[in-house]
Amino acid sequence: MTRVGYHAFHTYERHPGRDGANRAYEEIGRLLSDETRLDVVPHDIRSLLDDEFQAIRVLGACDVVVASVGPHAHFYHFLRQKHGLSFRIVRDVRTALWNGYLLQECLTSPLSRAEDSVIHSSAYSRDLFTRLLGNSMGERLVCYPLMRWFPPQTEVTARGRRPRNKITVGYVGRLTDDKGFPEALALLNELCRRNPGKFRLVAVGEGSPPYGSAAVSRSLTQPALSAYSWRPAVTWTSIWECYRDFDVLFFPSTSTLETLGRVLVEAMYSGLPVVASEHGATSELLDPKALIKTTYDVTRDYSAHFAAPLASVDIQQAADLIADESFVASEGHWLYRDDAARFAALLAGGNGSVSSAMRPGTVLQRSFIDRVEASDLTRPINPEEAMRAIGRLIGPFLRLNGRGVSRLAMLGELTWKSRHRRKTIEFARRAIGRGEDFTNIGGVDLQLSHLLQFYPWFRIAPDGQEGASA
Repeated sequence: MTRVGYHAFHTYERHPGRDGANRAYEEIGRLLSDETRLDVVPHDIRSLLDDEFQAIRVLGACDVVVASVGPHAHFYHFLRQKHGLSFRIVRDVRTALWNGYLLQECLTSPLSRAEDSVIHSSAYSRDLFTRLLGNSMGERLVCYPLMRWFPPQTEVTARGRRPRNKITVGYVGRLTDDKGFPEALALLNELCRRNPGKFRLVAVGEGSPPYGSAAVSRSLTQPALSAYSWRPAVTWTSIWECYRDFDVLFFPSTSTLETLGRVLVEAMYSGLPVVASEHGATSELLDPKALIKTTYDVTRDYSAHFAAPLASVDIQQAADLIADESFVASEGHWLYRDDAARFAALLAGGNGSVSSAMRPGTVLQRSFIDRVEASDLTRPINPEEAMRAIGRLIGPFLRLNGRGVSRLAMLGELTWKSRHRRKTIEFARRAIGRGEDFTNIGGVDLQLSHLLQFYPWFRIAPDGQEGASA
């Protein structure tokens, strides 16, 4: 029986959000606990980094280790290399053009082995990272076992339409620019201009409620104001109630972070039509008639340290689809129906036990990926350099996950070294006030990049011009 080690990931108790990445790690732990074909042994990555004898004892007994720790899989590669261990590593990538997982992939590249695996949530994510970092040792696989604990489909199927004089558009996600929330409100403006009283928008998510920002609220017309409502982020078991209340889900995200859009899979599973941007994974999941023309911004540089929108969507086209009720249901969620079983097979038998010829990317995705020009995406050139870089992060990582004076001192050092101090200060406030640690994806990993001065940035070349990575 294959012995599997993994970090028992839990989101910190006072985290206010509903992050898909956090949820994914918790679900991986649940999947492993339920898998009787594997000998599963949980551990705490902090304990292994703090005690090398424990690391040797725990990891040395494993055949494979699942790096369910956020963008910190490089720590397992470090421990394996340092102590001459032989376990396979299955790591993942949860965001796209974002410091955390970019740093993880740069650090692990010289230390990866042929038997290792990297799992991605979409063909878009797989192809983007291959484009930016090249082919590394190990397999890059599309595998996201998120449907294992969905309710029975008969219980969550979206309701039939309400009276034809009322259409409810749903938006699920953060109330931020990168997720396209201002465009959701712009869509409502246009729908209310065309037919006042027929449409309403219900937004569900975290951010700065109810409008995301004061500037956005000022853009709403009076009819749109009365047709808009906001609900706080709901639990994962309650989200299905929201989908049943919608007639169509609007997904305008062009975020630098986007690799999937978990809500896309949930909405499709519930039978809810989706209208979405062309960015990211949407073109591999949705019917082409559900996609809105998306125009990328070729005039600016993007820092991988900040989430930002990459494009704008055609609001008029979106309004045409919704006003004419010509939106269609899509079936892309079925691409994930066997991923829990495939993931277990990967752990038990290695890369050869699952198909590496995963679904191909789309023309729309390839067109965008080829236009990405990355700079300062520096990475170690050999195992020795990688080991030194990762070794520099271990002490700070442990101090940031501790308490008392050493943690405060580490927060001060990060603030001093940070190139983005305002963001680091905000992290320090959350760490002190709420006890936030690495169990909030996008927290500690982003700040540790300051210690290595890892600040990649990128731009999008004009259409028809192929980009380059440096």
